[in-house]
Amino acid sequence: MTAGRVESEVNAVGVSAGIAIGEALILSRPRLRLPNYRLTGPELVDAEIGRLNQALDQVRARLRAARAGLPPELLSQAGIIDAHILLLDDPLLAGEAGRLILGERINAEQAVLRTIEKITGLMNTVADEYIGARLSDVEMLAHAIISALMGDKAGRMPLIPAGSILVVRDISPAELMEVAESKSAMAGLVMERGGRTSHTAIVAQALELPTVVGARNIGSRINNGDTLVIDGRVGRIIIRPDQETLDHYRDRQALEWSFTAEIVRSSHLPALTLDDRRINILGNMELEEELPAILNYGSEGVGLYRTEFMYLNRKAPPAEDELFQTYSRVVATMAPRQVVIRTLDLGNDKIAAGSVVAGPGSLNRALGLRGIRHCLSNPNIFRTQIRAILRASALGDVKIMLPMISSLDELRATRSLIDEAEASLRRAGKPHKAGLPLGVMIEVPATLFIARELAAEAAFFSVGTNDLIQYALAVDRANPEVSEMYQPFHPGILRMIKLILDLGRETDTPVSVCGDMAADFLTAGVLLGLGAETLSMPPAAIPKIKRLVRMSSLAEMSAWTAEILTARTASEASALAAIRLADRFPELMQ
Repeated sequence: MTAGRVESEVNAVGVSAGIAIGEALILSRPRLRLPNYRLTGPELVDAEIGRLNQALDQVRARLRAARAGLPPELLSQAGIIDAHILLLDDPLLAGEAGRLILGERINAEQAVLRTIEKITGLMNTVADEYIGARLSDVEMLAHAIISALMGDKAGRMPLIPAGSILVVRDISPAELMEVAESKSAMAGLVMERGGRTSHTAIVAQALELPTVVGARNIGSRINNGDTLVIDGRVGRIIIRPDQETLDHYRDRQALEWSFTAEIVRSSHLPALTLDDRRINILGNMELEEELPAILNYGSEGVGLYRTEFMYLNRKAPPAEDELFQTYSRVVATMAPRQVVIRTLDLGNDKIAAGSVVAGPGSLNRALGLRGIRHCLSNPNIFRTQIRAILRASALGDVKIMLPMISSLDELRATRSLIDEAEASLRRAGKPHKAGLPLGVMIEVPATLFIARELAAEAAFFSVGTNDLIQYALAVDRANPEVSEMYQPFHPGILRMIKLILDLGRETDTPVSVCGDMAADFLTAGVLLGLGAETLSMPPAAIPKIKRLVRMSSLAEMSAWTAEILTARTASEASALAAIRLADRFPELMQ
């Protein structure tokens, strides 16, 4: 604790749980004085284009090197770096900067600056999760390009002393991965910007690094070397804690570490409640490198296999055999456990080579040609993926899941494509399973009102809570101005989920729940009380949720949830859930 200065507290947004105690290290990016000059001849214009391309290549090489050196705990986040590499080649960024150099004969630094100002202005006018979540990515890429143009090797991160709590305005996912690769043993992270769904928050969760974001102007309230305590679960930052506070949080930290080690050791036990009800706990994955974590943490299968990664950052979509080989390894590794493969959810923050993704005026991609709409608009790409999935299904237990379904027509159109693919594979004599279970994701609120019709033709439902909340509440969860309105405990959201779970039981349609609600202790408890029997989540969340299940009585959870459903506001519902579960499971609330 810094002598002579009193303890203070800041509450922001917790995005990666855990207690961190350490000295503050404030990282301020220097304000660059950009050169500003005109290019007087064609040879200077050509040279300036060459400078821009060289800077882009330098940043691209750094990102590729960062991806190649990812430690095992970050392999699942490789797609984030690939998305940044893709942004470097976006015509709106590199193409526009090049056009300004050619057309207006300005230097490369000013061209990049003006391009970013234009993109930022455009993004700030559109209320869309894709736009909001990528704004900081674009700004930080621009900083890296300008830094490379000015000769400082794209602003490489300094060495972070072990045990420090890094305090920054913003940090890119690639930079945080770079810190992880350096094995600096940073204790925690505090950011002035960012939100729950930012790419940096996702990387922090993968690192299990206690992280608090959205702490506006926090840098002005602390000095380098001040002792900080951060609670990444609730978003609390304590500046210069007194001895009593320090002792309290050190005790909590020790208990948390001990408890985490114990629940991981017991994660292979079945998820059986005290009243003998079996709950299926599945893992989410994107890369096959995540399979060891899924198995080691006691998952009973893959409930959500995201398949977009293989389509990104390439000039042509993958061929059938390439997809088949990858899917086959996943299915064979997990056998006899199930693997639920979600078909391509492209067109929002992910764009594949060779795809028709958007027309004029389609900036709001979250409401545009994405998910199943994208697939049906690109039948050749979709047909290739379907054939690869069908062939891989010969090696294990495979189900197909369709994203962003909003009508029965989309389900039927996909069924027709699958029937065609099966017939083609039969004629070619290629091994496959016919009649794979075909399910739909419940993400678009309208599907709640046609769920009975969907249940008559779909094999199962999966509630995608992240998008369902966003669309139902009209909230861009990546926009800090409205992110507090993204409320899983909103009475309307809880009643929607109850409605689909009840209808699933009534129609004998299995329903799983994925998204952040399945992985969070408080909301997972409520989902159990609502009658959810299958939860799918990131691998790291599995041990704690399995422990919750084994300590629970569904009769007791159902009674609590019935009480929570009477709450009139999200704050009332979340407070009631916290009280009930904290009284019953104090060790899980650490």
